[in-house]
Amino acid sequence: MPNITINDIARCAGVSKATVSRVLNHPDVVDEKTRKTVQRVMEEKNYRPSVTARNLSNRKSSTIGVILPQVDNMFFGEMLRGMIHVADKNELTIMCFNSDDSKKKDLQTLEILAGHRVRGLIYVPVVSYEEKQERKVLNRYLHTLDAPVVIADRNIDLPVDGVFFDDNSAMYEATRAVIEAGHTRIAIINGTQERVLGRLRQSGFERALEEAGLQIPDEYIMLGDYSIQSAYMMTKEMMKLPVQPTAVITCNNDTTKGFLEAVYECGKSIPSDYKNISLDKMEMLNILGIPYNYIERDAYQMGQKAMEQLINRIAFPDRAYRHIIIESPFVKQSL
Repeated sequence: MPNITINDIARCAGVSKATVSRVLNHPDVVDEKTRKTVQRVMEEKNYRPSVTARNLSNRKSSTIGVILPQVDNMFFGEMLRGMIHVADKNELTIMCFNSDDSKKKDLQTLEILAGHRVRGLIYVPVVSYEEKQERKVLNRYLHTLDAPVVIADRNIDLPVDGVFFDDNSAMYEATRAVIEAGHTRIAIINGTQERVLGRLRQSGFERALEEAGLQIPDEYIMLGDYSIQSAYMMTKEMMKLPVQPTAVITCNNDTTKGFLEAVYECGKSIPSDYKNISLDKMEMLNILGIPYNYIERDAYQMGQKAMEQLINRIAFPDRAYRHIIIESPFVKQSL
């Protein structure tokens, strides 16, 4: 399909090329009816203006800020790769920061990005903006950027675009599959219930148990901080229980790593001793040919969608905010 040009947009919208240029670069000087007509045609034609040309006209940066909570986590590494793929195609540069899941560092990074006058921000917030007052403070920092923002992975209820997984439904479907396979002793290694992701995942898990009329011991519910170390320690304690679970759900790739380290260190294995259901694919297990089960959250796709959404927001600043939900299918290998 040939590239759509500004001339094509002008012809389809019934306006001059100069009017299209003003809609792109100075939309505030174009009357609302004309502006919306031109923007509608751009969306219909999937028109993406040259970022370089618009930067020269607007004297704005072509740099996109990215804040990730754990750059050493392969999930966020894959997400970043997806962003880079789309950014490269659109002549954009990425400036990436690691917040270490620290709220203080998170806000400091936003101050730095405001000084760099970035064109937009893709933001995975730390997991501690639970209070309304905390979100108000964060919102003030985001406003200082004077640039569009897309939030990814962690929905903290701010008036911005977002790309998310439905972790509640994914955990519900995975737990149902485990129950349907005949398991009644099911453990879960999750994050603290003070954080929204932990609550969403736990709610999906418990909903499936309740529908099946199953009750599990409190010891089977292990709540940590999503780290390898906490999952390792909790698994060690679990393995001391007189009645062992037959299936263990691990709620991110680091908890899966900690769980596996403890299991294999004690001379046990999956799937012989425990069936494992991991939230996120584990390439290490695929390479070793070890059967496991997982909820597939495509972080690369999330990164692509987030960057595409940000580029669309830059092109169409007046449209309504959108939340994109990416499906997370359950992949069964050994239950």
